[in-house]
Amino acid sequence: MILASQASHTGSNPVTRITLSIEVVNLGKKESVNVGDRIQLISIDDTWTKIKAGDKGIVVEIDEEQDLIWVKWDNGERLALIDGVDKFKVVKK
Repeated sequence: MILASQASHTGSNPVTRITLSIEVVNLGKKESVNVGDRIQLISIDDTWTKIKAGDKGIVVEIDEEQDLIWVKWDNGERLALIDGVDKFKVVKK
């Protein structure tokens, strides 16, 4: 879901704010994740990464067309989660 709103202040140009949100299913419940949310990995279907269950990171980008949630992990790795395949939970919005 993409939400856009426009605001203006006296004497300034209008400012457009865009919020990206993707609905994901985690642990049997539907949860919304946004850029800037802190997440914790539950499981991942990738044998090549050093990321493992319990690792945490910050969502930096959401690619709705490819169902990817890009995360900057605390170990420095930047790796996308695949919506519907990899499992995670939001620990801080």
